[in-house]
Amino acid sequence: MNKDQWIGMCLAMMGAIFWGLSGTAVQYLESAKHINVEWLLEVRLLVAGLLTIIIAYVREGNRTFSVFSSPKDILQLLIFGAIGISLGQYTYFRAIGISGVGIATVLQYVASSMIIIYFLLRYFRKPSIAEIVCVGLAFFGTLCIVMQHGFDFAAINREALFWGLLSAASISVYTVQPVSLLKRYGTIPIVGFAMFICGILAVFLFQQFESEAIWDGMTWLGLFAIIILGTVVSFNAFMEGIRRIGSIQGSILSSIEPISATFFGWAIMGDDFTITGLLGIACIISTIFILAWDRQRQMKREVLKKLNKEEIV
Repeated sequence: MNKDQWIGMCLAMMGAIFWGLSGTAVQYLESAKHINVEWLLEVRLLVAGLLTIIIAYVREGNRTFSVFSSPKDILQLLIFGAIGISLGQYTYFRAIGISGVGIATVLQYVASSMIIIYFLLRYFRKPSIAEIVCVGLAFFGTLCIVMQHGFDFAAINREALFWGLLSAASISVYTVQPVSLLKRYGTIPIVGFAMFICGILAVFLFQQFESEAIWDGMTWLGLFAIIILGTVVSFNAFMEGIRRIGSIQGSILSSIEPISATFFGWAIMGDDFTITGLLGIACIISTIFILAWDRQRQMKREVLKKLNKEEIV
C-alpha cells in the first residue's frame, strides 16, 4: 500500500474519531445544558459550512466557486448536502431520541453493507472476502460497543428502525455520491458549500432561533468540539480520505467512531468499559489491518499482471 493510501486511511480514521467526540459533546449539551437539537443542527451547518468555504477561498481563490459553473454539478452538490449531510444528521438524532444512542448507532452502521450491495447491483462489483469479513467485524464490533451493558433488542420499534435505516442510507449517499465532485473540485469547497446551503435550508425548515441552553464555558467548549472538530475537521478529513481510498474502505473505517465515542464517553461522561466493549474495539481495530493487507495484496496482483503482459509482448 502506497503513501497516498495510508494518508487516506489516516484521514478517514481522523474524521471518525472526531465524529465520536462530537457525538459525546452533543449528548453532554443535551443532558447537562438542555440545548435545542434543531438549533444546534442549524448553527452547526451554517458556521461549519461558512468556515470551510473561507478556508477553501484562502487556499484556492475564485476556483472555490467553480462548482457553480455546471448546473449538473450544482444539483449533485444539493443532493450531497440535503440527503447526505443534513438528512444524515437529522435522522440520526431522531433515532437517538426514540431508541437511544446504542440502537441508533447499530442501525447507522448498516451503511457499509448498503454500499457493498449498491456496488454489486449497479456495477456488478463483487466484494472481496476481506471486505465482507471487515463489514461483519465492523458491525459486530459496533454492536458490542454500543450494547456492552446488555443485548436488549426489545427496545427496537418500527419508528426507530425507520429513522435508523434512513440514517444509514444517508451515510451511504455522502460516502458514495460526492466522490466525482471531490475529484473535480476538491474536498473543502464541496463540503463547505453543501453544509452552508443546507444550513440555510434547515433554518427555513426548523425555524429554531433560540438555543434554550445554559451558557457557560463548558457550553462553548462543547460547541467547539461539535462545530470545529466534529464538523469542519471531521467531514473534510473523511471526505478527503474516501477520495484517496474509495467509498467501501472509507465506510468500513468510519466504524472507528463508536471506539472514539466510547473512549470520550468514559473520559468525559464517566461511562465504563466491559469485556464485551473491549471485544468490540478489538474487532473494529482489526479491520484496519485487514484492509491494509487486502489493498497491498491487490496491488501486488496488479503489478504481477502488468509484468506478465509486458513479458508476453
